[in-house]
Amino acid sequence: MTEEEEHVIPDEVERLPDTELEWGGEEPVSKKKRGCLLPTWLWACGGGCLLLTLLIGAGLFWGVGQVKNLVDPEVQWPRLQKVLPFDERPEGMQMITGMQMFGMENYTLMDLERGLQISVYYFDDSDSSDADDSRWTFFDPEQETTSASMIGRANEELGMLRIGSRDRKVMRFTQENFSFGSEEMKKQASGPCIAVDVTPEDSPGFLFVVFFEPGGELEIPDDYVLSFFEDFFLD
Repeated sequence: MTEEEEHVIPDEVERLPDTELEWGGEEPVSKKKRGCLLPTWLWACGGGCLLLTLLIGAGLFWGVGQVKNLVDPEVQWPRLQKVLPFDERPEGMQMITGMQMFGMENYTLMDLERGLQISVYYFDDSDSSDADDSRWTFFDPEQETTSASMIGRANEELGMLRIGSRDRKVMRFTQENFSFGSEEMKKQASGPCIAVDVTPEDSPGFLFVVFFEPGGELEIPDDYVLSFFEDFFLD
């Protein structure tokens, strides 16, 4: 048995069953079928707010002993490969964490050379006919950040970018830290982002990637996004 085989944990052991996720006692104003698996206020945030919430939830659900698997690259790279296929692990990319829970998968990578954070999100919406609702909720410039959120987004701008064989929906925005930590921490939790919808045409789910430059001031170039996806197979 190889070292990689010893680290990989079978999906049926590690993954949690799909369940409905309840957040608080408030109901949204309107609800279509099952809709998005997460509350809409999370969509108003950038990748950092959502990732922090998921990490806290995982620690409470699994316990500290199991959280170590979330940061084990030998466990998480093969799982990312199933969602966003590739031949070889992208050079210069470090796997920070991966998580699979409640029909959602999240993988956070760090570009060691550029200092960018790349978050991959996949929502398995196969039991619902409105995956498009989930897409539109995130890629909605009018989605407001609630006053209770510490991290939000601003300056949203929708667009299209040719990646692979077809045009992909993208949204540029600025991630903002409203109130958490020192001025330096606020700066590092803020910066330019670009989200890209790379959901395959025949998929009932929702797959998108968020690029974030902590503390950055200039928008992330299209060329960087295009070069990142050269290491992956897209339809």
